[in-house]
Amino acid sequence: MKAVLFAGAKIEDYSFCKAYVEQADIIICCDGGMHHTKALGIKPDYIVGDFDSAMPEVLEEYRRMGISIRQFPTHKDETDMQLGLFLAMEQGATQITMIGGIGDRFDHTLANAHLLLHLLKNGVKGVLVNEKNRVELIDKETILYGKKGDLVSTIPLSMIVEGVTLEGLEYPLTDYNLALDDTVIAISNVMMGEEAKVSIKSGYLFVMQTRD
Repeated sequence: MKAVLFAGAKIEDYSFCKAYVEQADIIICCDGGMHHTKALGIKPDYIVGDFDSAMPEVLEEYRRMGISIRQFPTHKDETDMQLGLFLAMEQGATQITMIGGIGDRFDHTLANAHLLLHLLKNGVKGVLVNEKNRVELIDKETILYGKKGDLVSTIPLSMIVEGVTLEGLEYPLTDYNLALDDTVIAISNVMMGEEAKVSIKSGYLFVMQTRD
């Protein structure tokens, strides 16, 4: 079951959203994320949050449409994105795409990236995307799809990620132990074709496809 979550970070070009939305079984707006579905002309299945960043008229419009709305107090332990993730998992999602979670607030962006670990540990495939970035967290392997010249960066979340092997990239690695506090050697690698593979033996590794 595929879920798409919209959070409130700025999106200038919505074209990347189409493929994710078309494959989604459920769409959830996290607070201000409802402005993105409004712009896209999409009717979400759920709306969650404390609504401190939502325009009241948009919220009321969705309320009149009969969309399920779950409002929480402003003083809470969870972020709005977390609330959306919990709801998606409650509904049985096995794949979750977070849109609008990479923005000007670095603390929110970093927190959203770390939420990928919660998903991974619960058997849910998660990805954080915007116009220029696709971020996932792996504990085994992943196949990347793109085009020649696409940039790929691999950054440890664990203190040590053992057995890192990079294939189909300009700068390959074979069974390399990548440490969080070591030399940053795996940034801005380059895809040599339309596919690449990243695999590890242990630990948690961020795999990021990016463009300038």
